[in-house]
Amino acid sequence: MSRGGGFRDRRRERVNRPTWRALTLALLALAGLGPASSPARGQESTGCFGAGPAQDAHPDLYCVALIPSGHALDASGEVELRRLPGPFSLSATPDGRLSYEVVIGARGLPPPGDLGPYDGYVVWAAPPLLYPVRRLGELPPEGRRAALGTIALNQFLILVTAERGGGGREPAGPYVLRAQSPSTRVRPADFLEFALGAVPDRGAEAGQHRPDPHGPADAWGAIPMPDGVTMLPAFMRLRPAVTPWRPGEGWQGPVVDARPRQLVRLADGDSIALEAVYVRRRIGDRELLGYGFNGQIPGPLIWVPERATITVVFTNRIDWPTAIHWHGIRLENRFDGVPGVTQDPIPPGGTFRYRIHFPDPGLYWYHPHHREDVQQDLGLAGNLVVRASDPDYLGPVNREEILMLDDLLLGDHGLVPYGLERATHALMGRFGNTLLVNGETDYRLDVDRGEVVRFLVTNASNTRTFNLSLGGAPMKLVGADVGTFEREAWVESVVIAPAERYIVHARFERAGPYPLLNRVQAIDHLGGR
Repeated sequence: MSRGGGFRDRRRERVNRPTWRALTLALLALAGLGPASSPARGQESTGCFGAGPAQDAHPDLYCVALIPSGHALDASGEVELRRLPGPFSLSATPDGRLSYEVVIGARGLPPPGDLGPYDGYVVWAAPPLLYPVRRLGELPPEGRRAALGTIALNQFLILVTAERGGGGREPAGPYVLRAQSPSTRVRPADFLEFALGAVPDRGAEAGQHRPDPHGPADAWGAIPMPDGVTMLPAFMRLRPAVTPWRPGEGWQGPVVDARPRQLVRLADGDSIALEAVYVRRRIGDRELLGYGFNGQIPGPLIWVPERATITVVFTNRIDWPTAIHWHGIRLENRFDGVPGVTQDPIPPGGTFRYRIHFPDPGLYWYHPHHREDVQQDLGLAGNLVVRASDPDYLGPVNREEILMLDDLLLGDHGLVPYGLERATHALMGRFGNTLLVNGETDYRLDVDRGEVVRFLVTNASNTRTFNLSLGGAPMKLVGADVGTFEREAWVESVVIAPAERYIVHARFERAGPYPLLNRVQAIDHLGGR
């Protein structure tokens, strides 16, 4: 136990306490919009068998048809991949493999004795290379469905064979049904076209001139790849049909040295001045230009009490129009900070006065919503912590740490350029190849053995989902975007998507180093590995 006793089980205290998450889901359900009362959308709102729990995805992503072999041409069936219950939208193992419960049903199979000395059918799972093979269980009787356990493989096959005595460790009888996971079907866009070497001239299609992608005038540079991975030659020739842009190009204004985040405690009625400015930062052995609120990466950590109201005077001193969006906070629409929706973008040199009220305790963050693929990626993001009036809202711990996770895409010559006229990638931006915690690549924390640390974690990356763990340290999930959980949960890792926040208590029971890990599994769609 820690000195503060922060790891006692507080579920009995929480069970009847309403939370914003519980209240929101209840209201959505009453309105017919939430998971408990999804609108009728045919098969999209039911299981693969026309009944069962709804899944918030297209059936192609979780329903798989069983294909018969020559031994049972009249047979058919389905496999449903159900997400396992848990606090996250994805169920993943600590090493980053997605987990599913396998539900299977089949019909039209001949009696197993018709195929030889067999008395039943057995279901197996295996990677595409068919090794290793795992026995899931016996196929249920004709027409029935059964859950046969869980799978945690990136790509896999479901195989049904005729066996004797329940089968052994590996299939021995004939295959009668097979299915492939949806992930085995993924291929790059226009794969056959690229494989044949026919590369479309995207710039010509857009009516723009592009330099020779292999010539010295190519400002995009080489596309970074992980060690041991080679990009197909056809893909290496692709270039966006926009003008490449890096921070600092044409900039004549001041540049300040980036500073670590500063804590700013504010009371009801206080004001703070925020400026978006150019900063010079160092990542590893590289010196890069970026942006920062008040010259800090992440931006100032704003601490306010619950139900406080503050004024933020924001000045834009960078070369893009911008604004500040106060992510997750219930506030007046005119101060929500989304250019083109709730306010006009603030031009370079312009100022805007925000009045922010904080009705709910929790962890929030602020960032631009105008070309966030550039501005947020370059450092314009900061956290807000709204302290609850209830001193026991989050429970006692020995210390508290605020972690902002991010990534940045670096090439041989520094930052890989952004698109000047528009984003070069879908959603809000692109995956980076350099992982950052609080703007740095070398986050470290010293703790005493037995200490309990509260980590308030924000994913500020543009598109990356992290699978965060602490090298085996026990972790308890306490809260998320909209407050504390009704029931706290022990977790092995925290799956956190862009813009999400989670509050986790971790206990460090032994002496020695604990790595802060983002463990994910990469899939080679071409090689099926």
